Amino acid sequence: MHLRFLLRMLASVLFVCGCSDSSGPPNGPGPLAVMAIQSGNSQSALAATALPTPIVIVPQDQSGRTVVGQTATFTIMAGGGFLSSNTGQTNPDGTITAPTWTLGKSAVPQQMQVAAGGKTAVVDASVRSAYTIDVRFFGRSLSTDQQALFTSAAARVRAIIVGLLPPVDATGADVSSCTGATIAPLSGTIAGLVIYASLDSIDGPKKILAQAGPCYIRLDQNNQPDYRTVIGVMKFDTADVVSLAAAGALENTIIHEMLHVVGFGVFWNLKNLSDTSDTATARYVGPGGIAGCQAVGGTVTCASSVPIENCVGIPDCGAGSIFGHWRETTFRTELMTSFTNIGPEPLSVMTIKSFEDLGYTVNPAAADGYTIAIGSSMLAGDAFFAPPTSGAWERPLRVRPRALPTIAANFASGK
Repeated sequence: MHLRFLLRMLASVLFVCGCSDSSGPPNGPGPLAVMAIQSGNSQSALAATALPTPIVIVPQDQSGRTVVGQTATFTIMAGGGFLSSNTGQTNPDGTITAPTWTLGKSAVPQQMQVAAGGKTAVVDASVRSAYTIDVRFFGRSLSTDQQALFTSAAARVRAIIVGLLPPVDATGADVSSCTGATIAPLSGTIAGLVIYASLDSIDGPKKILAQAGPCYIRLDQNNQPDYRTVIGVMKFDTADVVSLAAAGALENTIIHEMLHVVGFGVFWNLKNLSDTSDTATARYVGPGGIAGCQAVGGTVTCASSVPIENCVGIPDCGAGSIFGHWRETTFRTELMTSFTNIGPEPLSVMTIKSFEDLGYTVNPAAADGYTIAIGSSMLAGDAFFAPPTSGAWERPLRVRPRALPTIAANFASGK
C-alpha cells in the first residue's frame, strides 16, 4: 500500500515535469508596434548647425522587445533643416542611428519623422537663441496671415542674433511719439526687443514701402549709449502690402525693416562704423562687416571697407537709402541693399557679421548662400546692374532714439 502510494506520487511528478519540458524556450519578439526614441530627442543647437548628440531609435513590439532587421527612413517635417541621408544606420543590436540633422535657419520648432514598417515617430529639436523679439501690433488690423509673416520674420532674426541682452526697466517709456498712435506708457522689464508694427498709408504704390527704426536704446553700465535697441517701430505702406505679398516679397521686406530696428545702418555713424565724409566713396569700416564681405567673394571690393549706398547714378534714391544700406550697384540682390529685387534676396554673412560690430552675439552659420561678382566692385552703369523695379525700400523714421538704463545687476550676462 505504501509502495503503491509512492509509485503514484512519482508518476505525478514525472507527468508534471514532462508537461513543463514540452513548453520549449520563450517566443521571440512579435510584430513591429512602435518606433521608440531611445536618445537624442528634444536637443537644441544654433540655427543651420548640426545637433550635437546622435539620435537613436529602437523598433519595438508591443511588449517593448527590440525588433531587429528594420530599415528606417527619415524626413524633415518642420523647421526647414536637412539630413545627411534619408536612411539611418542599423546597428547590430537592432537600434537605428539617425542621419546627421542640421537645423533650419529660423528659430521655429524643428521636427523630423522616422518611419519603418508602417510605424512612425517624431523627433523634436529647437533652435538655440537667447535673443527675444516681441512684436506688438497697433493701428489697422492685420490679417492672420500678415501677422504670421511678422512672427516668421522675428524667428529669422532670432536665428542670426543669438546672445542674451541686458534687461532694462521700461516703466514709464512713452512710445506714442515714436509710433504716431496713442499707446499707454509701458511698465515692467524688457529683456530683448519690443517692436510696434502696423500698416499705414505712406505714399501710394511702388514708392516708399516702409519706414522703421529704433525708439529707445540701452545704456551701458557707464551710463553711455549702448546702441542696442530696446523698443522700435515698423510701418508698412498699405498700398504695397498686397502686391508684395502676391510676389512673395512681404516677409523679406519685414525682415529688412526689422534689421533696421535692431540697428542696421541706423547706428553706423554713431559707432564710427562708417565713413561718409566723401559721398562717392561712402564705406563701412567695421571689422565684422568687412570680414563677412570678404567671405562672400569680396576680396577686392572689401579689401579694407564695404561700399555703402551713396545713391550715385540711381534714380529715386533718397534719405531713406543713402548711407544706411549696402550699395545697390555692388551687392544688388543682398537683402540689405536699398532697393527691392525680383527673386531671391539672400541675407548674407556680411550682414550678420555687421551686427557683431554693433555689439550683438551672432550666428554666421544662419546666413543664406550669397556671392558678389568676381570679388570686384560694380559701378553704376555696369552691364550687370539692373535698375530696381519695385521701388525704394523705405524712408527714415524721423525720431531720435532715447535711452533707457540697463539693469546693472544683469549687465554682465548680456554680452
